[in-house]
Amino acid sequence: MLGALTAVLSAYADGEQASVTSSPSPIVSTKPFEVTIQTSDLGSDVYCYTWAVAGTEEFAASGDWDGAINAKFKMTGSAGTYKLSVDDIMAFYGMTESQLEGVTKIGFIARTSSGRQTADVFAEVVQGRKNAYSGGEGTVQSPFVLKTTDDILALSTTSMDWADDVYFIMGADITVGEFSGIGTKSSPFKGNFDGKGYSLKNASVSNTAIGTSTGVFNAIDGATIRNLGVVDADINGTTFTGALAGYAASGTVERCFSSGTVTGTSICAGGLIGENAGATVSDCYSTAAVTNENDYATGGLVGKNKGIIKNTYASGKITAYNYAGGLTGANYGNVAASVAINASIEPTSDGAYIARFGGNNNEQNSTSGTLSWKEMPVKGASWSGYGDHSADHNSSLLSRSTYSDLLGWDFADVWEWRTEGSHSYPVLAGLNNQKDPATDEFYNGLSGVEIIDTDCRKLSVYPNPVNSFVNVEADKGIENVTVYTLSGQQVRKAECGGASTVTIECGDLTRGVYLLGVSLSDGTRAIEKIIKE
Repeated sequence: MLGALTAVLSAYADGEQASVTSSPSPIVSTKPFEVTIQTSDLGSDVYCYTWAVAGTEEFAASGDWDGAINAKFKMTGSAGTYKLSVDDIMAFYGMTESQLEGVTKIGFIARTSSGRQTADVFAEVVQGRKNAYSGGEGTVQSPFVLKTTDDILALSTTSMDWADDVYFIMGADITVGEFSGIGTKSSPFKGNFDGKGYSLKNASVSNTAIGTSTGVFNAIDGATIRNLGVVDADINGTTFTGALAGYAASGTVERCFSSGTVTGTSICAGGLIGENAGATVSDCYSTAAVTNENDYATGGLVGKNKGIIKNTYASGKITAYNYAGGLTGANYGNVAASVAINASIEPTSDGAYIARFGGNNNEQNSTSGTLSWKEMPVKGASWSGYGDHSADHNSSLLSRSTYSDLLGWDFADVWEWRTEGSHSYPVLAGLNNQKDPATDEFYNGLSGVEIIDTDCRKLSVYPNPVNSFVNVEADKGIENVTVYTLSGQQVRKAECGGASTVTIECGDLTRGVYLLGVSLSDGTRAIEKIIKE
């Protein structure tokens, strides 16, 4: 809600000096408002004579002067501060819709039944945005509907629609392209945004100034964002950089996911949110690749967290300087029931605060029920003893029961378990454009564990992507392993003699995707995709 401003005083009626403020300010013709009149102490039995002005026409709410002395116009307050609230301007002042469209100001006189009164005071009125965007009125009953690129561009430049009483829903997937993002750190988005399962696709946002925040929503404060995908984003910022939101002061983010690339050059870069200063983030995930080579706090989901995170995961590849982790770069809040299954973490520093789950592990780092992939590759450095590696897991991270039973995720209404070929992974129920992280065009990775589960065998292949060696494990004996190009050319074959674990050297293979065939001692055969870096 916008801050209150003092209206210009008039002196059309004799009376005691007064001033008026409104909330919102200016008053919006399609929204409820409240005015506060400051004046002399008129006691506690105070009424409001009020009229709307449209050109040369005036519409008195009470009809006449004496009509204002009744309960409808009774003001609250005392000792010189008096308030009046109006839920529906058109109905309150008895206007038609066309008359309402001409209103530019509303006048007020505070008065008593004994005859004391203030001078006239006026509050500015601006016209509400009915049927802006692709429809709707921006109310909870009739939200603004977003269906086109122009709708998103209009929202990014219409700051009056970032208020906390404005509601949006999406009615289609939208290809966004280059734009400035919604909200700013100094003027954040505070509204209510329901993606309804649709996605904002190919959004490209760039900021270069230190202290700015960068994302599809540059900054939010008290906002509610839900049921939204941010797909194939290209986000480039300095401080506070994230695909969905650069900076989240407070609010709620739920059932959202992101993919693409996030690149920061200073503090706080995350696959979903750059810095979560106080919001609650739940039932979300990110496959975005996150790069922040020169500064602090880089995470697969959130760069720096001081809020609440629960029921989330991140699988993106991370390149970072320090305080880097698969889920959070630096955590000073609370993280629960969340998983880091990132393709890799590549530090550009000595790796003092680099860990599979979160970059720091001190008394301010509160976590419960968190897991990380124990084979997650760290490149060019060693894992830090100061970081949070969480509970190590491997093949179980690609088992639905890990998420549903161990972590308590809701697979009845919130999540669903998806299997494509040999890959199984959690996605958000009812949201468009979710895809297997292993086939993401930005190559942000699967967890690195590609697994097949059947009644008779369990097979895991890791690390994946592979640099020098790939390991194959099975609960049945492995008879042989063969590696093929996608065109079917055999490039490796190893006879394994029923071993339970086999290591295949892949260092001399060129970069790309290969098929790994495994024959087991029970006569079954599995095909796994591996990616050579």
